[in-house]
Amino acid sequence: MSTVLDIIKGETLDPPARVTAVMDAIRARHTDRVQAMVYYGSSLRELDNSEKMLDFYVLVDSYRKTHGTGPRALINRLIPPAVYYLERENEDGTLSTCKYSILSLSEFERRCSSKAFLSQVWGRFSQPCAVLWSKEETVLDRVWAGRVKAVETMAAETAPLLKGRATAAVFWGRGFYESYQTELRPESSTGRAEEIVARFAERYEAITTALYGAPDENGNYEIPQKPIGKAKRRWFLRRLLGKPAAAIRVLLGAATFDGGIDYVARKVENHSGVKLDPTPAQRRHPVLHSPFLFWKLWRKGAFRAN
Repeated sequence: MSTVLDIIKGETLDPPARVTAVMDAIRARHTDRVQAMVYYGSSLRELDNSEKMLDFYVLVDSYRKTHGTGPRALINRLIPPAVYYLERENEDGTLSTCKYSILSLSEFERRCSSKAFLSQVWGRFSQPCAVLWSKEETVLDRVWAGRVKAVETMAAETAPLLKGRATAAVFWGRGFYESYQTELRPESSTGRAEEIVARFAERYEAITTALYGAPDENGNYEIPQKPIGKAKRRWFLRRLLGKPAAAIRVLLGAATFDGGIDYVARKVENHSGVKLDPTPAQRRHPVLHSPFLFWKLWRKGAFRAN
């Protein structure tokens, strides 16, 4: 039987040239600071769709050396990750767009574990992704170990919400639904989360078997039982704290690219239905106006813990 580490190590891919070119551009932008690059998100699930925005976590050795002078290093440390945007024209004239999040390697390791209360990182990295580049083998080992911790943490936080037995689809679908509810995401039902799990059904079956042993003849696993009340309170607090934290990160990230505030507005509307119409001044100075925009969205109920 495969271990979780075996499964994680098996998640590799040969990236298209356009993806490799974007990675090269990111490393050039942050010379000698990048330790590893992890590819994730919907473009990973639809690798052949060149119109999909690429998503990376870029793990670095130092915030100060990565961002240089100015407030970005401090903000990245206090409210990680920092979000950047990059566009690159391909040789065939098409445009590759990329959104990448900067996190230090040590902070990545911490946030993949149960030491991190919010699920943003351990929820993300318990899902399929691929390490497309690492500076050296020891770094790769640390990223893999962090991802194993992410899977274990996600499972431990999900298990109390289920009663006794569950299929892999139900188990991970419930966990990802809870995690999505703490972020600015459009997913709003367990059915949608289970659909995402279904795309990688064999993976989640293998991981659940590695954690809990073989399923019964109906595909149900014996899930360890813990008090449900405490688990529900933790997920409620994550919703309460996670959405405002996500909004702040996105508003700050909007300052890094043209049209960023409109990207924020679309993201918030997709998630909550709350429409934001930025003024020209807010588009020019998104960070300056971010406290007002955040308060306005809060008043309209964009971040309520539903």
